[in-house]
Amino acid sequence: MRFKTLMIIAVALTAFLPSCVDNDSDLLGNWVTKAIYVGKARAYGSSFAIDGYGYWGMGRDDDDYLTDFWKYDPVKDSWSQVADFPGTPRAYNISTSNGTTGFVGLGYDGDNDLDDIWSYNAETDTWSSVGTYPGGARRFASAFAIGNDIYIGLGSMDDMKIFRNDFYKFDGDSWTSVAALRGDKRHKANVTVLNGKAHVISGQSNNGTLNDHYVYDPEADSWTELEKVTDTDTGNNGIPRYSASIYAANGKIYLTAGSNGSSLSSTFEWDPTLDVEGAWIEKTSIETNYGQREGAGSFVLDGYGYIVGGRTSSTYKDDSYMFQPYAEVDSDDN
Repeated sequence: MRFKTLMIIAVALTAFLPSCVDNDSDLLGNWVTKAIYVGKARAYGSSFAIDGYGYWGMGRDDDDYLTDFWKYDPVKDSWSQVADFPGTPRAYNISTSNGTTGFVGLGYDGDNDLDDIWSYNAETDTWSSVGTYPGGARRFASAFAIGNDIYIGLGSMDDMKIFRNDFYKFDGDSWTSVAALRGDKRHKANVTVLNGKAHVISGQSNNGTLNDHYVYDPEADSWTELEKVTDTDTGNNGIPRYSASIYAANGKIYLTAGSNGSSLSSTFEWDPTLDVEGAWIEKTSIETNYGQREGAGSFVLDGYGYIVGGRTSSTYKDDSYMFQPYAEVDSDDN
């Protein structure tokens, strides 16, 4: 009788298991192919959005560190060149925008870590030096904007031997030290802003890929840890990664591509209205045969996220995509 009972259970489990297996074709989200980037294929550059246009430039390809910069027009679906970055060619730098001005800086030029910060005025198509970052030269740092203030921190120094968890705020005139991240020191972190608060998700420490999620409240100048991104009820083991593309749109956070030791194409949405502290939902992966990438640029235009460039191993990319998070996959637009 015991053997017969076990056989019945085994058959029942076999019938049940297929419904539990994730099938990418059942996931929501449609990646729409956009104009090929006009400049050199590249990764680890600078990206931001200003006044309805996306910007992407600098970074590196397989030969050089670059300074050219380009603007994306979503109405014309086209790229046009703007003023070259006037500073030292670099990659692994920070970039962000407060909506009216773009900021880039820090990074690595092939020989040295850098400590300079620059601003970009889209209206006049000009660059200006903002001065020296008070936290010191570093690469793979992170930046975000809340209101008009720019926050820069994390990253690594001394040829990636020293990891940081500090942050500094720039108000347009001066720098102020703010609360350091409570979690592990890290570089290549994934950082975005949602509803006036910054989210630091995963990244890489000297112990490997991290699976945490922290939120910064600028009013309280404090960090709060949320559920691990691998939490059984609200997360997914596929989320931990670094050098990903991350952005916030329509009240949610989107995390796509990046690396966990191998380049990824998977995409996840974080919805803060689900569960107590929010929950992660898997979306459609980047829908190409070569969707995997890390170090891609990203920006949000008219409520939709865009990614551009990046690299897989030694292959640098010049393709770009717009993500429709609640549409079904449509192969005709790829």
